[in-house]
Amino acid sequence: MKRFGYYIGFGLMLTLFLGAATGPAWAGEQKMTLAQCLKTGMENNPSLKASRFDVDISTHGIKEARADFLPSVSSSYSMTPIRSISAKGYSDSDYVDKDIRSFSIRLTQILYAGSRITNTYQRARISEALAKTEMELAGMELAYRIETTFYKLMKAKQDVITTQESVNRLTESVKSAEAFLKRELVPWVNVLQARVDLADAQDLYKIAKNDVNRQRVELFALMNQTMDPAIEFSGRLNPLLATEPVFDDSLKYALENRPDIKSLAYQLEIADKNSKIAMGKYLPTVKFDVGYYDRDDDYDQLIETQTTHQDQDRRNRYWSGGVTASWDLFDGGRAWYEKEKYNTQAQKISALIEDAKNAIATGIYNALYSMNEAKQRIKSCAEGLTAANEYYDVEENRLKAGLSTIPSLLDAQDRLLRAQANETRATLDYQLAVSELKFYTGKEDIE
Repeated sequence: MKRFGYYIGFGLMLTLFLGAATGPAWAGEQKMTLAQCLKTGMENNPSLKASRFDVDISTHGIKEARADFLPSVSSSYSMTPIRSISAKGYSDSDYVDKDIRSFSIRLTQILYAGSRITNTYQRARISEALAKTEMELAGMELAYRIETTFYKLMKAKQDVITTQESVNRLTESVKSAEAFLKRELVPWVNVLQARVDLADAQDLYKIAKNDVNRQRVELFALMNQTMDPAIEFSGRLNPLLATEPVFDDSLKYALENRPDIKSLAYQLEIADKNSKIAMGKYLPTVKFDVGYYDRDDDYDQLIETQTTHQDQDRRNRYWSGGVTASWDLFDGGRAWYEKEKYNTQAQKISALIEDAKNAIATGIYNALYSMNEAKQRIKSCAEGLTAANEYYDVEENRLKAGLSTIPSLLDAQDRLLRAQANETRATLDYQLAVSELKFYTGKEDIE
């Protein structure tokens, strides 16, 4: 009856790890699922916030580049007093004491600049698309880290349960060994062996509890949240996929949708625009100007003639307009080498694209291999766990009947603990492989 209760308890705890919510329940406890962790992380993670700011910056860059298509208007006003210090001989009346006030307003429109304005605007739009893909990539990487950390936390919690069960079983084994020793049915060495195994199990239990704490710290950090002991993470490891993904389909989807591939493609376009902007410096610039001018010369003294004194103040108002073309004929090869620099950069980016494709293909291969391996291990581990449970049960009953020994029971306990750990590890490895495949393909979910 006691063993029956043990199996019921173990089954319930394993179900908590593989399916239902896990963790103790105390007053005021808050539970967070994987979906809630992902949502919180996407809203609060500092690096992802920085990526959003990059998108805003690039949006302002578009508006900045668009302003070059519009005319520029400038105005100026000046007041210049002129005071004579001394004069000898003939003195021009323009240099007699006076105040000069001038005002001008000028409109300038660039009609042609070697397509540099157009290419600069197009580059700004590509830069915005690049910033969005970089933000998407940052979000995908963050989701992968949160998801894998969450699953590792679930595994660590199950390890706590498993090692706690091991401690409980070994505690009973020590008591049994000591009871047999009193009746002189076992040697002292069996008691020592049981105590050593118990100490080892207690160490594993402490390690498992510390691993839970480490994974919790990591998860809170990824969400940019303060550690809160009242928050308990609960979730489930997804069951085995009904249909195994195919490499060719996965790679095709990845090359079409992975943000880093898109990012490199945008960088390649930007390098091309920079090259065209550089070559545009060899083409003429044509501007249209129109302006209005107002000049007022106010003399302090009147001009003296033979018969009278005349006011020599004067004011000129006029406008002007015209088209100006300028052409830089030689710059020491600066623009040419600038163009060559961006062409070389484009070749570098093309090489990086090929490298990224190879890395993605390798990642997908490894994820699929890991999934297949973990799937086979899950099956064999389930069979091994069933056998280990039965083996321990048989040895315990044989020991009670006086047909077995303490070392045999301890060996059965060790095998049971390893079988439980192997199944937990295989289940986690399968889920991590699925998460890795999602990451390398760029899919939000794999069905």
